[in-house]
Amino acid sequence: MRKPFIIANWKMHKNIQESVEFIKQIRECLPQAGVEEVGIAAQAVALANMKQMVQGANLQIIAQNAASELVGPYTGEISVRCLADAGASYVMLGHLERRRLFHEDNETINQKVLTALATGLTPIICTDDKMVQAEINGEIHYIFDQLKGVFDGVAPDQLKKIVLSYEPSWAVGSSQTANPLVAQKGCSRIREMIAAVYGQRLADQVRILYGGSVNPQNIAAIMANPDVDGVLIGRASLQADHFLEMVNWQQAPVSNAL
Repeated sequence: MRKPFIIANWKMHKNIQESVEFIKQIRECLPQAGVEEVGIAAQAVALANMKQMVQGANLQIIAQNAASELVGPYTGEISVRCLADAGASYVMLGHLERRRLFHEDNETINQKVLTALATGLTPIICTDDKMVQAEINGEIHYIFDQLKGVFDGVAPDQLKKIVLSYEPSWAVGSSQTANPLVAQKGCSRIREMIAAVYGQRLADQVRILYGGSVNPQNIAAIMANPDVDGVLIGRASLQADHFLEMVNWQQAPVSNAL
């Protein structure tokens, strides 16, 4: 059984004080760890302070990016070792905005994935909806272009620990309504792609999230899909009351209107 994972991606919002205050507001109202996993991806400078405020609550501290090398002359970069020391247990890699704005490619993201795994941080690998043809085990499959090569060098026992996030390019950062059927279709295709390479048994263990225009009104319908194991939430996660509504989505009825 794959445990649901609800993640807030704050991007470049909230300073250290605001981040700490947010955790104070939500930590007593989070679901039990056995039911669901909850995380917040915040700016790197706030991670250590946030970790101190978690105090045993069911809340993972997540880094939004990391360098591809552990150490070296890379001014301005942040090593995964430092992120782990600050309290991060997960790191997001390959987000659409990193690709679009900072021109990160599959090779770069693959190196970051391998570095994170070697250090003990769990990668949350993002992909959009662009697909290309590829030959896998002698057969032609459609795979997600942004995952092509990203898993090079990743062993099967490492892959089952990785979290994936499907983020259609039209939905990231937009105010459009997320369609639960689109979420299911994208996540199921990713699972099929993993099954073609690594086998169905492993594909059934990997958690796949949906990101893009998730809010308190549509989260229950999105999470009702069998291949959607969680969500990556942007602007709707910035308010504590809205975020608590979403992490406690299992208490809300599913709307038939979506």
